[in-house]
Amino acid sequence: MINIKFPFALTLSVCYAIPGRVVSVEGKTVVVDYFGETRKAHAVDCPVRPGEYIYAQGGIIVGQISEAEALPILAAWKERFFELKKVDAELSSASTEARGALGAAIKKAMAGEALSREDMLAVLSTRNPAQLETLYFAANRLRKERLGNACCVHGILEFSNHCRNDCHYCGIRCGNRTLKRYRMDAEEIFEAVGHAADKLGFKAIVLQSGEDSFYKDEMLAAIVKKLHERFGILITLSIGERSRECYRRLYKAGAYGALLRFETTNEALYSRLRPGKKLADRLELIKWLKRMGFVLATGFLIGLPGQTAEDTANDILLTKSLGPDMHSFGPFIPHPITPLASAAKPAQEDVLKAIALSRLADPQAKILVTTALETFGPGARAAGLLAGANSLMINTTPPKYRRLYDLYPGKAGTDEPLEDAVRKAVELLRSLGRAPADLGV
Repeated sequence: MINIKFPFALTLSVCYAIPGRVVSVEGKTVVVDYFGETRKAHAVDCPVRPGEYIYAQGGIIVGQISEAEALPILAAWKERFFELKKVDAELSSASTEARGALGAAIKKAMAGEALSREDMLAVLSTRNPAQLETLYFAANRLRKERLGNACCVHGILEFSNHCRNDCHYCGIRCGNRTLKRYRMDAEEIFEAVGHAADKLGFKAIVLQSGEDSFYKDEMLAAIVKKLHERFGILITLSIGERSRECYRRLYKAGAYGALLRFETTNEALYSRLRPGKKLADRLELIKWLKRMGFVLATGFLIGLPGQTAEDTANDILLTKSLGPDMHSFGPFIPHPITPLASAAKPAQEDVLKAIALSRLADPQAKILVTTALETFGPGARAAGLLAGANSLMINTTPPKYRRLYDLYPGKAGTDEPLEDAVRKAVELLRSLGRAPADLGV
C-alpha cells in the first residue's frame, strides 16, 4: 500500500475533524466549505454565521473554532488532504468490468439505478475470487465517486456490561452467570470521554451499554448534558430499547445520535434469538428515532444460524429504506457461554460482500467497519474499507473494563493502549488515502 508520512502530533491533534468555513446559513441548514468542496450540516443548538469556522460530525455542527485557530490547521492539512485524494484515486482505479449477473448488477449501480432483489442475490452468491475482487473494486470506486475520501472515526465507550436481555447471540446476556459485571459512574464516564476528546482529538463518541435499568433517565440525561456542554462532540447513544420519553430527554440534553440495530428481518429468527422481544417493536422505535431527528445508525448481523441469502438481501434493503445516517452491521461471532456456542462463524468474504452490496444498493451511505470484523485478523479492517466502507470505530473504554464487555470472543484491541489504537487507525487510513475526518453530508 502507498503510505504518506504525517507527523504523529499533527495526526493526533486533528485526526477526527477538519474545520470548515461556513458559506451560507438557511434556517438550521448550513453549507460548509472544505478546501473548495461544500457539504451540508445541521445547526441544532450551535448558531453560526457565514465566514465562521466550525466542526461537524454526522451532519451535526458540534462546535466552533476561531479563524486564528482554524487557519493553521487548514494550512497544515491542505496539501496532505489532496495527497490523500491521489492515493485514494489510485487504489480505486482498477477495472470494474465483470460478466454475467454480477457484471449487470455492478453496471446498474454505477449508473445510479436501483438493484433488484435478483441483482442482490446474484452478488451474494458470488464465490469466485476474481469476481469478488472486482466486486470490491466496484464498491470502493462508487464510494470514492459519491462521497470522496473522508472517513468518519468514532470512539466507543462501553460504560456498563449489565443487561436485562437474554439474547442467544450475545456474551453479556443476563443468562451469562460467569461474567464479572461492571458499571462506570458519572465521573469515570466524564474522565474517559475527556481523555478521548481533549487528548486524542475525538469529535464523536458512542456511549454503549447493555440494557441496564440501573441508569435512570435523569442520571443518563445529567451525564449527557455535562459531556455535551464541556466537550463539543457528537454524542451517540447505544443503550437499546429505552422509552421514547427517555430518548426525548437525552436528545434535549445533547445526545443527537442513536445506534440501534434491528439484527435481522427474519421475524421467526428474531423471536428465537431474542426471547420475549418482537421485531415490530424494535423497528417502530428505530423509525421513531429517525423521525425525532437523531443521527441514526442501524443494521444487522451477518451469518446468524438459519440466516439465508434472501434474509441478507432483505436486511440490506430494510437498512436502506430506514434512511439511516450510517449503516452498521457486522459478523455474528459465537460466544462460548450462549445457546449458539457451537454455531459456525461466517466467512470473512460474506461480511465483505455485505459491505460491498450495501454500497452498490445505497451509494450515498456511510458504512461502518465494525470492531467485530477485526476478529478475522489484522487485515480485515483494511479489507472492509476497500470493499466500500467509509467509517470505523476505536474502543475508548478504560482498559480495566474493556475485556469485561464480552460481546464475543477474540475482541480486537482488548489490551491495547488507546494511543496505540489511534496511531494504527490513522496510519491505516492514510495508507488507503482516506482523510480521517467527517466532512458532513
